[in-house]
Amino acid sequence: MAVLKNEIFAQKADALKRPLKHVKAEPKRLVKLEEDEGAFQQLRAVPVANCEFPITVNRGDSLIFDFGDHFVGQLHFALTHFGDVRIVDSPVKLRFTFGEFPLEIVTPPESYKGGLGSGWLQNEVKNVVFTPYTGFLERRYAFRYLKIERIDSAVFPVAISALSADTVSAVSMDNIAPCPTSDPLLEKIYHMSLKTLKECEQDVFEDGPKRDRRLWIGDLRLQAMVDFLTFQNKDLVKRCMYLFAAYRTADGLVAPCVFPDSPPCVDGWVFIDYCLFFISCLYDYTKQYRDLQLLEELYPVALEQAEKTVAAFDWNTGELTGRPAHIEWCLGLDKGLAAACVLVYTLKQLSDLSAILGKNTDWIEERIKLVSESILSHHVQEKGLYATCGGQVSWASQIWLVLAGILPAEENRQILLTLERENPGYGIHTPYLMHYYIDALYQSGMKDKAVAQIKAFWGQLVEFGFDCCPEIFNPDDHMESPYNAPEINSACHAWSCTPVYWIHKFFE
Repeated sequence: MAVLKNEIFAQKADALKRPLKHVKAEPKRLVKLEEDEGAFQQLRAVPVANCEFPITVNRGDSLIFDFGDHFVGQLHFALTHFGDVRIVDSPVKLRFTFGEFPLEIVTPPESYKGGLGSGWLQNEVKNVVFTPYTGFLERRYAFRYLKIERIDSAVFPVAISALSADTVSAVSMDNIAPCPTSDPLLEKIYHMSLKTLKECEQDVFEDGPKRDRRLWIGDLRLQAMVDFLTFQNKDLVKRCMYLFAAYRTADGLVAPCVFPDSPPCVDGWVFIDYCLFFISCLYDYTKQYRDLQLLEELYPVALEQAEKTVAAFDWNTGELTGRPAHIEWCLGLDKGLAAACVLVYTLKQLSDLSAILGKNTDWIEERIKLVSESILSHHVQEKGLYATCGGQVSWASQIWLVLAGILPAEENRQILLTLERENPGYGIHTPYLMHYYIDALYQSGMKDKAVAQIKAFWGQLVEFGFDCCPEIFNPDDHMESPYNAPEINSACHAWSCTPVYWIHKFFE
């Protein structure tokens, strides 16, 4: 796959790589998993014993360990034998299954039929040839629960004499300013959201530490907004922006994600709204740190995203349909209107960045005016909401129309009130779009509704006992999955961490 590589940006990204912080974590208890209609996905972990090592393991035994919280890292363990009982005369075969939530533990890997590679399932088989043994599993896992099964057929017993995780993150929860409100529910949401960001801050801002483990620009934008107010890991934000600028598609567009391996690589496809969010990332970073040197370096990349996207705008429909967009995971969602509004939204940010550098903004302001006029001239209201050219009314279209700021403030407010009342079928399926809905409420002077929405959505996660915030959460269908396999969903996902940002904004 042809990729444009900027060697200078790549070197600067590499120079900003920092050692990770390591903390040892040990299991808190042994549990069993029981069906419970009131629990998330109808499964609950019930304590059965404390973890007191050594723990004897015979053939056919299965143990489930609860580490008491979500962790990211490598598993270390030690195995010993009972030579006075019976010698170890063949290898010991153990199956390890890791889970962020109980469903992963109870779902057999052979039943998997999801749309993503089954290699992302968190399981591993280890053959221990000689005991006593001390070692670790090479793969890094994201988990709270760990099931260990002995699957060999030998009759001799062995014992797990030690078990721990070497957990890693770029940041620590120590010395972080407390939640700026004493509201009990918001405090719990705040901690859960901040823990999510901490687990995702690794060598890059990962979208999720369990699966993908990539630098996605839609996630980066939201992660950085939270990091500015909490961990203030400036170098990591900067490193990620250099990576996006260093590895672009053959036609110069910013890739939606970068695989941060050595060397980093990108696929050849794009999401046009994610290309534009490079502008947003640069805008947010510049507002926070006033780093004019980085702005000077990356401005040409930002400008190119705008120029190429404007060139793809369909003036006959007032939509942006020439390339795929992300916008939201919602089956059948018509994204053309929302994507066009993202273009207006980011062009305004680009205009501000251009002014900071003393550049002429006439071209940008003219495009903002023309694209806005085209959007309004080609879309009509149905019951107070705007439909796409294909006739679809969705939450995403209204949210981005409000955020683009091309309508009077009072009309924006009425759109959001009507949206809540009418509740069209193409709704919000992820915390990602929920963030932008809260933003639209805030921008329209509806702070109380925004706070209520945070409590209603993330509050359910607290009620279900989540340690971190998930990739996708449908309160009406806990088994919903974009990949047709809920066990592959991520229970710790970067784009869901933004309540921290909003709580700071609302209460500081």
